[in-house]
Amino acid sequence: MFNKLWIISITILISGSLLSFAFTNPAEDKSVNEDYVVLSDDAEQDWNDCVTKGASEWGGGCLNYGFSEEKYTVHLVNTCPTDVDLMSCVQLTNERWSCFYRMDMHKNDSLHAYACQGSGKYLKWVRKAGDITTKFPTRKEVNEQY
Repeated sequence: MFNKLWIISITILISGSLLSFAFTNPAEDKSVNEDYVVLSDDAEQDWNDCVTKGASEWGGGCLNYGFSEEKYTVHLVNTCPTDVDLMSCVQLTNERWSCFYRMDMHKNDSLHAYACQGSGKYLKWVRKAGDITTKFPTRKEVNEQY
């Protein structure tokens, strides 16, 4: 009788252990597998870092001005693998801003923003391509704020 009770107890113990593993909820596992941690998502991305000044230059041909020594051109380049939308404004000598847009800029694409009578200053706003929830300022807002 003792042997029979001993065998039944061990069988129940083993069965209980197996059942507890079978009904474990994987969602309750609080450990973090670093292979699956997202290091950066779109919400955390600073899109302005994607567009850099490739070069700038003074002088050049301008419609209605001919050749102008006061023409200022800035060349902005997308350095990220993700496509971006870009708005850039170049300041005129009268402190107003001339604004340019480039949508769906691929990696290494550039925008050449200029002012025929430039001050040498420029501004840029960048967002992920197609992100219409992130609004660019209007030209009026740029002229009022900067």
